[in-house]
Amino acid sequence: MVADKIFPVYINPLAFLEVDEPWADLQKKPVTHNDVLEFICRPSQDRSVDTLVSRYKEISTEPKRLFAAPAEERILDKLVWPLKNAKASYMIENYLGTIALAGMVSEMVAILMYELAEFTLNQKPVTEAKQRSLFGSTFEKLGQTRRVQVLSSLDFIDDETESAFKNIRMIRRNYLHLWSQDHTELPKDAISAFQSAVSLIIKVIGQDIEDGKIRLNPAMARYLEKKGLYRNKSDESA
Repeated sequence: MVADKIFPVYINPLAFLEVDEPWADLQKKPVTHNDVLEFICRPSQDRSVDTLVSRYKEISTEPKRLFAAPAEERILDKLVWPLKNAKASYMIENYLGTIALAGMVSEMVAILMYELAEFTLNQKPVTEAKQRSLFGSTFEKLGQTRRVQVLSSLDFIDDETESAFKNIRMIRRNYLHLWSQDHTELPKDAISAFQSAVSLIIKVIGQDIEDGKIRLNPAMARYLEKKGLYRNKSDESA
């Protein structure tokens, strides 16, 4: 006869009991902000405002801040808001979410950098067919490692930018692809990935200050001009 054995479990670890039936019907209570916060945080996690603010301060230590971003829909949707969500994820100890979003942002930045470079051969634009011939695929559909190799080989990025791409890629690979990776350094690595992603966005946008005005990366200025968002000041008053 086999002896009975026991093991610890979390009951309904994915359930939002205040919303799911039949528990919600039995309680008949309105869902509160605190209920939502409890669901999105880990069990037994300190959800106090002080703790959440403390984590915000932990991750808000990047050497250079993104203090302005063009209000262009794709830039906001693909770069800025995902990075803001990465910071919010850190606040609730969703460190893997921070890393995943930093990885997404780095991929979008690489694609945008290639687009902004307006790569030509013999003074002719490189079509998607030519990209497939040169790179084995269109640039957008390459893997991230190959994208960065292409950007580097064409001198579209400097060593510091290449290093930021590599840092995010290695952190993302370790935590999102390897079962053997433990989580002892997870918060620190999440911050590192986030900071590298911030540096990449700043690089592609450019936000130097000159005579009290924001000076954009010239390639970004051309991109915004094509979108109708980079105009002469006199056009606004006309």
